[in-house]
Order: sequence, then structure tokens, then C-alpha cells
Amino acid sequence: MNKKVLLAGLTLFACVGAHAQSSVWLSGWVDLNLEHLTSNGNGSVTRLSSGGLNNSRFNLSGVEDLGGGNKAIFTIEPQFSAATGVQSAAFRQSYVGLKGNWGEVTMGRIQTPSYLIAGYADPTYSADMSLVSNMEFFYASYVVNNAIKYNTPKFLGFTGHFMYGTGVGNGTTSGRFLSTGADYRNGPIFLGGVSELLYTPNVFNASQIKTSRDNYFSAVYRYGGFEPTAIFHTYNGYYAYPPYVGFTSKGWDYQLGARWNIDGRNRVYFSYVHRHDDFNTTLGSANGEVVGYIYGLSKRTDLYAAFAHIQNAKNASLPYPVTFQDTPNAGQSPSGVQLGIRHAF
Repeated sequence: MNKKVLLAGLTLFACVGAHAQSSVWLSGWVDLNLEHLTSNGNGSVTRLSSGGLNNSRFNLSGVEDLGGGNKAIFTIEPQFSAATGVQSAAFRQSYVGLKGNWGEVTMGRIQTPSYLIAGYADPTYSADMSLVSNMEFFYASYVVNNAIKYNTPKFLGFTGHFMYGTGVGNGTTSGRFLSTGADYRNGPIFLGGVSELLYTPNVFNASQIKTSRDNYFSAVYRYGGFEPTAIFHTYNGYYAYPPYVGFTSKGWDYQLGARWNIDGRNRVYFSYVHRHDDFNTTLGSANGEVVGYIYGLSKRTDLYAAFAHIQNAKNASLPYPVTFQDTPNAGQSPSGVQLGIRHAF
């Protein structure tokens, strides 16, 4: 009798385990470089800097099989400085959700559809000296708090992306975010487009809620290990960086570039951005270029070098930086060189 009860218990346990198989894994990056910047702030600077190709960070992710083709998922990504060991106050992402044959829903702090669509066409994949990040996104959102995102299942190469940010939750539209986009992937072809609307309080009068609209269109074509890329972006509205920066602007920009995986060990990339601001006052028209080289020591460890320069309009009070870890003064046109090492774990 006891053997029968034990056998039934073990069978039930095995069934439950098969129904709810789960996995949790820890991964991440440690990325550190020697960096020299000129025409930034009070002059030139040479320093160790964390996050040349990737933010130094942990990635704790998990998936649980719920049965019927459905899964529960989560990701938590705390960031830190590899140079000092200090952890960033803001996580890169933090979300939980469900996915299945019907698509994927996630909730929390999530990367925007524009970050994924335009970011895929960024030859640097959003590196520290990415001109897509530092010139095209600039003050536009690439990650949103209190957000819900839905990705449709892939159909005939198309995937839809929809995102809604509820805002700060104070009874106003402050921080509210809306995004609608789609991408097409078929063999060597990638095409994407997305439109996003953000509600931002005036930094000098919080009772005034203003809006900004950003539209992105991107394309990538893969020919062996060589991938030319293109992005076109329009922007219009109010942008802010509390507590001191808030402005209205309108304009457009484009990126042309390429990345080339030469032999699996040697990789190079190039990116050129031209930005045209209609007002050319707070923001300005500018041209920028970045070139980089990556040498793979192993599957997990890379050495890299990068050079970037941005020629800013002289009358712009907010010049574009080659890295957001250092800000040029008005009228400056910054340059930067990085020599670094990145390790994935």
C-alpha cells in the first residue's frame, strides 16, 4: 500500500514538473575602455570609462512553461560601472510577461519599439559612441517606465509592436507614452517603421503637459557578413531633461552606415548621421561620423577601438555629444577615441 502511494506521488510530481518546467539564467557584460575626449566641457579628458560597446550589466532572465504553448517570462537588468563598481540607480530593463502563439505581452520598464527597430539598423548596436543614440534619439525615449508592450506573432515576415506607458500615475498625462510600429524580416532583408508620442511636463511649469512626436524608418540588407544600414527620423515637439533643460524643436535626420563581419573574428563598422533642425537654436544641425573595429579573442571576449566626431552648429546651445558620459559646451564639436575590452558571461 505504501509503495502504491509513493509511486502515485512520484508520478504526480513528475507530471507537475513536466507541465511547469522553468529555467532561470544569469548573464551579462563587463566592458571597460581607455577613453580620450576633446572639445568636451572644459577641454580634453583621458580616463577609464565603463561601457564602450555595451553597458556593464547583469541580466537575470527566466522562463516557465505553462503548457499549451504558453510561457511566463521575466528579465531584470541592473547596470554598474566597471571602472568604480558603483551600481546605477536605474535598471536597463525590468519586466515580466507572457508569450505564446498569440504573441508576447510584457509589463514594466521596457525598451521602446523605436529602440529595437532603429537600434537594429545602428551599425554599432547602440554602443557608447553610437551616433544613432547620441544624435538621432538624443532626448527622445528609448526606454519607458510603467509600460505595457505587445508584440504580435510573425506573419508573412511581419511583426507588429504596440506599447503604452501609463505615465507617472499622478492623475495627469505626464509621462504617458504611445507607440505603434512594425518590422519585416525575410532572409537578408529587414525593414521597420514606428511612430511614438510622449507627454512631458514643462520643466519650468509642471502644470503644462506638452507632447513630442518621433517617427523612425529603418532598413538593413545582409550580403554574407556585410550589412549596409539606413535610418530616417523626424521629430517635432517638446523635449526635456529635468530639472534645467526643456525646449521645443522640429526637424529630421538620417543615418547611413555598414557593419562587416569579415571572418568571424575581425569586425568593422561605420556610421554617418546628418541632422537638420528647422529652428537651429537650442538644438542645431550637425554632422557626425563614427568608425570602429572589434577583434574577437574568443566567443566571449572582444578587444575594440572606436573613433567618433560630431561637427555641431556653432549657435546651438545643446550640442550633440560623442558620449553621454561627457557633455560638450555650446559651440563645441567633440571628438573621442576608445580602446577597450568587453567580456560576456
